[in-house]
Amino acid sequence: MRLRQIEIFYHVYRTGSISAAARDLNVSQPSVSKVLRHAEDRLGFALFMRRKGRLIPTAAADELFVEAEDIYARLSTFNRSLENMRSRKGGHLRLGVLPSLSLSVGPELVAHLRDQDPDLSFELTTLHSVEIEAALREKRVDMCIGFEPVDDPRIQNHHVGDGRMVIVSGQPLAGSPAEVSEQVLHGAEMIGISESGPLGTMIRQQLDDRGIVPQEVATAHTYHVALSLVRKEVGLALTDQFTAYSHLGAGLQRYLLSDFPGYSIYAITLADHPDEGKVAPAVDALREVVARVAEGIRSLQPREP
Repeated sequence: MRLRQIEIFYHVYRTGSISAAARDLNVSQPSVSKVLRHAEDRLGFALFMRRKGRLIPTAAADELFVEAEDIYARLSTFNRSLENMRSRKGGHLRLGVLPSLSLSVGPELVAHLRDQDPDLSFELTTLHSVEIEAALREKRVDMCIGFEPVDDPRIQNHHVGDGRMVIVSGQPLAGSPAEVSEQVLHGAEMIGISESGPLGTMIRQQLDDRGIVPQEVATAHTYHVALSLVRKEVGLALTDQFTAYSHLGAGLQRYLLSDFPGYSIYAITLADHPDEGKVAPAVDALREVVARVAEGIRSLQPREP
């Protein structure tokens, strides 16, 4: 079936009549009938039974509609993309952002770049670390923001800042108001994170090396869900500071780990991006944003009495 035939079939099936489908498509009823008849002739079987002026879908039509609905949805997405491209006044930047940075660094970067160029438009996609390399090589994104560099000569890694790990609690912890030792996690009820990214690997390795064994009472797939569980006082969570000090962490108790390793943040791009004039300023802007967000986080942290 051709796309036009699929479109006609979709609307006839959904509306249940030739006339209604014609109105939806803003075409004449005879043209709809003609395309539908040609489609059935080409397929070699009927899609609808004609009974007393009504169209009754056949079993084959019921089966095909599932596929047609998916195709039509993708076609609608394609057309919306065309409309978006037509309405753009300036450049367009596609960003891949880790979930833990999607509520702080990602939005801050977009706002910062929009201040510099109001005509610039954006697309933000949430990616996990293992998806970054393929997304860049397949040119689905222009720049990714991650916690570790990608080892590929076709990809360029730009170090843009650093962060620290934070314990988040629903109630105050004993000890310093600003920093605590990771020993508070030993035997404590804790929300585990079932993600295999660089931070998850680092956390597990450090706890193992230090002989720290928390009591994992729940497991979350993202740091954001972990903070929601902390808010319900299910247990403590160990997360990066950008997640801890995003709006999801507001109102919770947050403590920097005094002697726990930190992590780096990278802007990751193709080494030979065809529009370097668009990507290079974004990397510089991200470096400024990470520094600004980190400084804002420091201002929120309690000071020593």
